[in-house]
Amino acid sequence: MGVSTGKAGFNPAPHSPGRRSVRFGSPVLFAWLMLLAVLVLFAVQDTGMQGSFLFGILGVVAIIILHLVRPRGFLRVFLLLIVAFVTVRYFAWRTLETLPPVQATGFVPGLLLYLAEAQGVAAYLLGIFVNIRPIERKPSPLPRSSAQCPSVDVLVPSYNEDPELLRVTLTAARQIRYPQNKLSVYLLDDGATRQKRNDPDPLKAEAARRRRNDLMQLCASLGVHYLTRAENQHAKAGNINAALPQISGELVLILDADHVPTQDILENTAGHFLDDPDLFMVQTPHFFINPDPIERNLNTFSSMPGENEMFYDAIQPGLDFWNGAFFCGSAAVLRRRHLDEVGGIAGTSITEDAETALELHARGYRSLYVNRPMVAGLAPETFSSFILQRIRWSQGMTQILLLKNPLFKRGLTLPQRLCYLSSSMFWLFPFSRLVFLVTPLFYLLFGLKLFEATVEEFFAFAGFHVVCALMLGNYLFGRHRWPFFSDLYELTQALFTAGAVISVLRHPRKPQFKVTPKNDSLNSDQLSPLAWPFFVILGVLAVATAFGIYRYVEMPLDREQLYFVLGWNLVNLVLVLGAVGVVYERAQEQREGRIPRRHPVRLVGSAGGIDAMLTESTLEHGRLAVHAGAARNLDSLGGRLRLLAELPGCQGQCSLPVVLEARRGRRRRVDIDIRYLTDTADQQANLIRLVYGDSEVWRSFQASRRRQRSLAGGLLSLAGRGSLQCLSLLLIRPLRAIFLRPRIGAAKVIASQRGVS
Repeated sequence: MGVSTGKAGFNPAPHSPGRRSVRFGSPVLFAWLMLLAVLVLFAVQDTGMQGSFLFGILGVVAIIILHLVRPRGFLRVFLLLIVAFVTVRYFAWRTLETLPPVQATGFVPGLLLYLAEAQGVAAYLLGIFVNIRPIERKPSPLPRSSAQCPSVDVLVPSYNEDPELLRVTLTAARQIRYPQNKLSVYLLDDGATRQKRNDPDPLKAEAARRRRNDLMQLCASLGVHYLTRAENQHAKAGNINAALPQISGELVLILDADHVPTQDILENTAGHFLDDPDLFMVQTPHFFINPDPIERNLNTFSSMPGENEMFYDAIQPGLDFWNGAFFCGSAAVLRRRHLDEVGGIAGTSITEDAETALELHARGYRSLYVNRPMVAGLAPETFSSFILQRIRWSQGMTQILLLKNPLFKRGLTLPQRLCYLSSSMFWLFPFSRLVFLVTPLFYLLFGLKLFEATVEEFFAFAGFHVVCALMLGNYLFGRHRWPFFSDLYELTQALFTAGAVISVLRHPRKPQFKVTPKNDSLNSDQLSPLAWPFFVILGVLAVATAFGIYRYVEMPLDREQLYFVLGWNLVNLVLVLGAVGVVYERAQEQREGRIPRRHPVRLVGSAGGIDAMLTESTLEHGRLAVHAGAARNLDSLGGRLRLLAELPGCQGQCSLPVVLEARRGRRRRVDIDIRYLTDTADQQANLIRLVYGDSEVWRSFQASRRRQRSLAGGLLSLAGRGSLQCLSLLLIRPLRAIFLRPRIGAAKVIASQRGVS
């Protein structure tokens, strides 16, 4: 129940239950539950093969209507229930008719397959419930008088991040548009606690003292408060809770150390707290300016929605309808009074964010979700750090399922129980994912029959269920995730998170919080240390495919079953091929991604200036688009140039010194690469304002990637990208190593001389 005084060094306020939120268990919900019960009862009735085909076709028609009409309200809910009915009917038949006999050789693997399907069906139906009516909320404007604005403390917890990374985040936090007498920024440094400064190892102790001095100077130069604590207890939750008694703001904005806020983050969030005294949190999305390992290695960052977008752009708005949107650890504003009531940030699990929201929801308070990206963070760079992050998430959500089971959590509404159950149960996917991976092998290699059904029955029940589930997933999430790429993400994680989840099931309180590395780097193409299991699995699946083809040729009576099993195995083969492509890690071209933008600027030299459009920018480099006619005057501008731009928060035009690096001519325009030469603190602040200040840049970039793919298009894209990576690994990389090594070395030297990272 929150974090006790002994655990976190923070004394909670006396308990004073808040007003209960609106219960969605009203007559409307009761009516829907009754309708669902009728559908479930009807699903178990035996209507024969014709009835099964009829219901399956009805589900497909419902999906087609959803895709074409995109209805809202009653019609959307009704059509979703029809699709859910197809799955419920399939699973009833699966339970009552298809399990192999107990004495059969295939009973144990058949039972494992059934249990994996049960978990998948439960997650699928809960997902439909969560996404029944997603909400798109608009910002609530701040009052005109600054005196009426609530005071806000911005907390930036830090552990081992580089001071330059912290400089960017803290500078941007100071640039947030908000009454300055109501805004304070705090760096919570857990890397230089008294415990660390007195470490028995003199080198570690000296490093902690040096870090403390450096960060105190940094904070003083930026007008930021520096806080640390005595001991490193309870990780991030303990760090924040140790700071709470030392701050006084009515609201708290929590930012991860690498989450750089835009200037409008409080303009779009803080006003909601004035509208509702029982609102404990406004959560906003996490946006990442660099590709995660899967996006980078399969080259999808600029063309496919990011992995997190399905959660932040589809699932969180769905949770918000049920008052179930939860805290995600950063980019959220929380009411201090409500945090005090539960003893600060919770610390029973290592996903302290979701646990904190669970406690506050259980007290009847409300949360909101504002779907606008207003922070820019860094995704894990290497596959190993990506897996470390997902292990922590899977262990933490499993802890919540075991230690704070939402089904029995007192104070939650029924929809909230189902929402939290959906979020925590999702992380059991490693078991079903691995079972689905190996199941076809039992038949292809050993001839074991795990499914007692005729081909006609299979297509009448399972066939329509699979088609409806895939089409519904593409309807709900197609703009945020291409088909089969979710399966790829799950597969790449399943091999490693399965053991982590099992360890939590055995010892629920044992996991420890581990910080995700954000400063890993890849200077050359290489295989991940975690790659070898995927090569083994790829080999096994290839052998099984060969066995299946042999059986197809030699055993004509098995061909009907082999069509399905070989097709299933082929999909698994494509997924593993994509996974092999993922673990062949490409070198990083730069620390941060070049996010497209359109910002008018002027390039000025000692002899004049030309108008240009800033089309890409990082903190080191930018790209300008200049009209071909104006580009002829570039050489006459002089040596050292300045970039002039009008930016919110700047009085007049901001000026940034730049140097030209390269130019590429097109028919009507010239693209010019520039490098920034920021010499002063004001210039650095202006550059941060230019690169990170406008949330519209992040929103537009996300919108540009949301191109929906068909089911076949998603599978073919995954197969093609995985194959290209494997071809590069097996053929192109060795050839490059033989013939291009000197050129690559020269390119690195030139890049380093230019200051290219």
